[in-house]
Amino acid sequence: MIMMMSNTALSYTGNVLIKNSLQNQKDLIVHCKSAHKDMGYHRVHPTGSYNLLYKLHYDSDFPYNENNHIWCHVWQGQGFKHHQVFNVYDGDHWEAKEDGIYHQWALMYVWDAAISKASSFGASCISLGLLLASSLFFSFIFPTLVV
Repeated sequence: MIMMMSNTALSYTGNVLIKNSLQNQKDLIVHCKSAHKDMGYHRVHPTGSYNLLYKLHYDSDFPYNENNHIWCHVWQGQGFKHHQVFNVYDGDHWEAKEDGIYHQWALMYVWDAAISKASSFGASCISLGLLLASSLFFSFIFPTLVV
C-alpha cells in the first residue's frame, strides 16, 4: 500500500481581543474584515471587549496567506466621529483609550490620524534610527572629526 501526502493548507482559529477602556461611559464601534470576509459591526460597551475569532489559514509551502490579513476600523465619541483603522494579527491584544489605540501597553495610533503617530516607544526607535544613520553618515564624510 502506498500512502501519499500532500501539502494542503490547514486552518486554525485566530484570536484578536479589542478592549474598550474609553472614559465617560462611551461605547466603541468595531468593524473588522479581510479581503474575503466581513466580520460585521460590533458595539463594545464601556469596560467590555470584542473577541474576534476567525479562520487562520496556514500553508507549509507559503506561510503568509492573504486570508490572514485582517484590519479593523474603530469609532468612538459623540456620534462616533473619531475613527482609526489598523491591521490585526493572531494573538493581538488592542485597547481603545481616550488618546488612541494601544497594542499591548504602547500607544500605536491616535484618533483621526491618517498615519500612525506611533507610540513613544515607536517614535523613540525612529529617532534612534535617524540618529544612528546621521552618525554613520558624518563619520563616513568626516572620518577624522572627533566628536
